[in-house]
Amino acid sequence: MKELYRKLLSLTGKPYGLYKSLSQKTWNLGDFDLEFIHIQGDPYAPASKILLTAPFSCLGLQPQFINSFTKRLATSDFLLRRLSQAIEEWNPKDQPVFTVMKPGQEVVLRNALWIENGKVQVCLQIKLPGNQRIIDASEAANLITSVLPDLLTSSLYDFGGQFLETLKKHIECLEIREALKEQIQSSGLIAFIPNGAILPRASGLSDEPLLEAIRFQSPVDMEYSFDVLGQTISGMGIPKGITVISGGAYHGKSTVLNALEKAVYPHIPGDGREWIVIDETATRIHSEEGRSVRESDISFLVRDLPFGIKTDHFSTTSASGSTSEAANLLEAAEFGATTFLIDEDSSAVNFLIRDPRVRDLIGSEREPLIPLIDRIVPLKKHGLNFLLVAGACGDYLQVADQVILVNNYLPENATAKAKLINEQNPPLSRLAEEENVVLPLQFSESRSFLSYIQPLLPHVRPSSPVERQVKIKMKGDTCLQIGFLLSETNKIAGFCNTSQRFAAGYILLNLLQNATEEPSLELIQKWCAQIQNIGFRKLPQGFSRDLSLPRVQEIAATLLRLRHYSKAQSSAN
Repeated sequence: MKELYRKLLSLTGKPYGLYKSLSQKTWNLGDFDLEFIHIQGDPYAPASKILLTAPFSCLGLQPQFINSFTKRLATSDFLLRRLSQAIEEWNPKDQPVFTVMKPGQEVVLRNALWIENGKVQVCLQIKLPGNQRIIDASEAANLITSVLPDLLTSSLYDFGGQFLETLKKHIECLEIREALKEQIQSSGLIAFIPNGAILPRASGLSDEPLLEAIRFQSPVDMEYSFDVLGQTISGMGIPKGITVISGGAYHGKSTVLNALEKAVYPHIPGDGREWIVIDETATRIHSEEGRSVRESDISFLVRDLPFGIKTDHFSTTSASGSTSEAANLLEAAEFGATTFLIDEDSSAVNFLIRDPRVRDLIGSEREPLIPLIDRIVPLKKHGLNFLLVAGACGDYLQVADQVILVNNYLPENATAKAKLINEQNPPLSRLAEEENVVLPLQFSESRSFLSYIQPLLPHVRPSSPVERQVKIKMKGDTCLQIGFLLSETNKIAGFCNTSQRFAAGYILLNLLQNATEEPSLELIQKWCAQIQNIGFRKLPQGFSRDLSLPRVQEIAATLLRLRHYSKAQSSAN
């Protein structure tokens, strides 16, 4: 630490740009080694980024807290939350000096703090002090060699009190979830909601629980109990197949679906959703009018279009609502999703159903779109599962394996009632013949990566003459930019935050720059597995921004929305 302190003081009165002399060297900072990943060019530029590494044992914690992936994930998340809180409390309110990623309710792998190979890595930002364009060396020395070590020590080290007990609860919460996930799979379930869960959120702007909400309680005839780590957890199990969730407006049916959608990620203790479990590939399907579709086989749900347009290799720069939803479902299946969550409120009506009058009026030979109601049973036979919120589309009652009626935020098993209704009323839609339905090729193997992205490769280049490498940027909140490629991700429901979108961008950039003919799904899975094993350190530019790991499904969806844009288009926008 003394060497770094002396080096900083030697910069007294020097031009601000000489801060860059701190780079390309590892500095000792007590238990931690410090590297400058990026050094800002002047006091008004975006903050500098530093990487700190220390043996995990220095924190005073036993190796048992990191001897599995689940424990490493929980411990890393716990420590990051403590560090984030400590920095937030120390920072001046008007102008933060230190910045570190602030976690949300989910527990995901982040480059801000990760433990691997017996070491803890911390990545954060610091605004290096300066008076106009002159280095403020004494303040820099104080911040880096005094304040920063104090923040690390107070937040990451075990000094007794509630630290160890709270950490153990954090780990136990994730271990229970993992054990539940294994047991629901062996029980033939695709999802589980425990009794006492809090599904509603505090508001549309907050992901925290609505504490005064009605707690979830399973119908008796849908209740499952699992013995997990010495305790019994009971709740509603949802079997494989087709499940319809119905109920009146504002009674909570979409709230149930939203909670299941978010359950693909673990949540922190006290969130209310921490032990909700679902098939880890579960994907929310929306209508997405205007999305780009390229070289996707949607023929299973859309017949050939007018003017000889084939749908087994379908491309468009502006898909309709129904066509986009068909593409979203079939592309997700291509990339490994086996459970689909659909809400009629965010779906195209003609994607879901077609009533008999319209069928008679148009005729099947003139209507290229095949509604999901005509194809959902063959998809189920192929091993796909559906959770569908239907407050108006009663056709789905005739194909449902189970029906859940949500009344005043409490679920009821309405399967028998729905069966009786089906017997008393003729179906509104005539189901198509299913014997000769042939599933598309992508159900067995995803598309070749190189063949798919070949037309895009010329546009994977720096978007500015001053940039020496391709950068990942965000246009607005959800539009990801990779060189001269854009991917609009606002309807990719599995993304939790911007850091996951950036991570998808950097993974795809690496794949684009090292393209092979391997199936796209396998390539994405390899990168995700590597990051789960060693963090982001092997990913080029993996510490240039705050990153957190999304699922394979979100990365694939981002890939499939990539399209070229020109500078002229950018200026016009």
